[in-house]
Amino acid sequence: MINTLTSLRFLFAMMIFGAHCYVIDSFFDAHFFKEGFVGVSFFFVLSGFIIAYNYQHKLQENKISKRTFWVARIARVYPLHWLTLFIAVILGNYVVASDCMDWLKHFLASFTLTNAYIPKADYFFSFNSPSWSLCCEQLFYFCFPFLIPLAKTYKRLLYLFIPIAIIVVTGMYFTPEDEIKGYWYVNPVTRFPDFIVGMLLFHLYNFLKNKHITSRQGSAMEIISVLFFLSFYLFASEIPKVYRYSCYYWLPVAMVLISFSLQKGVLSRILSNRLLVTGGEISYSFYLIHLFVLLLYAEWQKETNFKIAWYISIPVLFCIIILLSLLSYRYFEKPMNQKIKSLFNK
Repeated sequence: MINTLTSLRFLFAMMIFGAHCYVIDSFFDAHFFKEGFVGVSFFFVLSGFIIAYNYQHKLQENKISKRTFWVARIARVYPLHWLTLFIAVILGNYVVASDCMDWLKHFLASFTLTNAYIPKADYFFSFNSPSWSLCCEQLFYFCFPFLIPLAKTYKRLLYLFIPIAIIVVTGMYFTPEDEIKGYWYVNPVTRFPDFIVGMLLFHLYNFLKNKHITSRQGSAMEIISVLFFLSFYLFASEIPKVYRYSCYYWLPVAMVLISFSLQKGVLSRILSNRLLVTGGEISYSFYLIHLFVLLLYAEWQKETNFKIAWYISIPVLFCIIILLSLLSYRYFEKPMNQKIKSLFNK
């Protein structure tokens, strides 16, 4: 496990949290917060890197089977997804359906993580809306074992990535504004290049990890990558949003990931703090739970017409989400993960 990358998961999950806080107060309507959706791009690129880091050599050397890999990923994704889906059903939120059959279609699409393939917001954002990204992860995990022959060298992956990237950028240019979210933000097929970027980074990591990099050099790499990312982030409003949904952030996210994966600098030592690592470990629970809490509070605030200043309510809500995430991770996510793997790997 690379502790620094685990901690980064928490920091980028917090950015997604900040992007959704606009439901509480208009203060969070500012670009600085709403651009936090870049956290999703980070997770997709990170997924490609971490999956390659953990499984590429094992699959290449036949130390594990495709079945074992897929079971591990199903055990990771589905239990908490289904739990939060049923919570959303109980709460009666997040879907607009004309009749019972229409509701059932939405439910089955969310249940099977196929809702993001349908370019309609009432599908891909139905029920627990952050779960759309799991549709993308599901496609990545399904395809990864079949990419192993291409993953032997970075050149083969580049031959796959470059034409796909050209098609993506060209397609983005010709897509009408009101359709970009359905086709370029949530669609698993068009987010696949993010995952390949992560796989390419793993090759770069293998090249760099045994190089002699001093603490000073490592610190410089980390600081430069953070500043580079922030420059892209803060000036993103000048770039059409369709590109910011993925390709615009490929390079800055890649620089952050590769510099911190080496764990050579002073910032890496800070990110290796156990509290931050724990935050990264619970980031999946945090991601799937946070919007429930924010929307429930927003609804209560609207019904009661009782407004608490955001600088009080947001920290309190954040602490509640952290607590719920810790409980979810400790008493549901981890036990269910182990049970499913032991059940299907017999």
